[in-house]
Amino acid sequence: MFEAIDASGKRIMIHRFPIHELKAMSLRCPYCLKPLRVRQGRRPHFAHISACSGESSVHMSWKKRIADSLINAGIQVEIEWVTGERRFDLWIPEQKLGIEIQRSPMSAEEWMRRALLDAKQEQTVRWIGFHPSHGVTLRLQGWMRQAFLQNDYLDLIVENQIRRFRHPVPFAKHHVYCTVQSLSLSDFLSTEPSSFPRKFSIARWQGIVHRYRRRPFYPSLPPRILKTPLYQAGLHLQNLPSFVFLPITRLLFLPVHPFEFQIAVFLKLKGRYTSIHLEHAINQLLYQLNLSIERDLIDALVREWMERIEEANKLF
Repeated sequence: MFEAIDASGKRIMIHRFPIHELKAMSLRCPYCLKPLRVRQGRRPHFAHISACSGESSVHMSWKKRIADSLINAGIQVEIEWVTGERRFDLWIPEQKLGIEIQRSPMSAEEWMRRALLDAKQEQTVRWIGFHPSHGVTLRLQGWMRQAFLQNDYLDLIVENQIRRFRHPVPFAKHHVYCTVQSLSLSDFLSTEPSSFPRKFSIARWQGIVHRYRRRPFYPSLPPRILKTPLYQAGLHLQNLPSFVFLPITRLLFLPVHPFEFQIAVFLKLKGRYTSIHLEHAINQLLYQLNLSIERDLIDALVREWMERIEEANKLF
């Protein structure tokens, strides 16, 4: 291990400090926060004082597997590569491309910190996470939502293979329905992700909505915004129209339950949707929730929302 954090939480890269200074510091593992010591082997590195591998056997196994695939394809690859303030599991010098295998929990803030460093150093990164439950629905953990928003895709290890998850449609605060794409090595390394059409099962989506309607209704939005006006209108989940539960990708940008947000907008509009009225209702609701997003995202959200309403009108 070549990075640690000091008592203030600052990242410490081992090659940037003299050994005697490092030995005087109180250092901890960035993965498990347990104490570290400096070891002077063939290459100086940090080691855990107490039992913790820093990286799991699964993590190390995939690091070796990907490195072997790259080498067999004739691609030069470095393992545990440090460049500037960043450390990568694997580094491809010719493309200035780093690979990070992320099995341990990581916050969106930490992912953004690393992404900003990568942009500053003009290097490309391929993140690889893990999808324990398989299938096309996914629970977004910490960094995953931010990676989706910035990259428009997420590479995850599923059933012993790396798959690319595209076109995320949120159906709960932390869950999305995705299109899953098989990956070749060239697809994985390409700096421009190949286009891949959205594959969407209406029957599966209807099943998701059906389960949501049947469960007890304990919304996370304030009662004055959702529950009170819903009941005052004589409505409940079971008798709301189908176009209140639309598969809208850009709702992923909002830290709220996508169905709750759609219901609140429906109540404001009383079911009468136009682009102008929809934009006004969204802005009003964002203000009430003390949320803000960029104007171009609101415009894109309105366009997608109206497209989904037109599609729903043709189906139902």
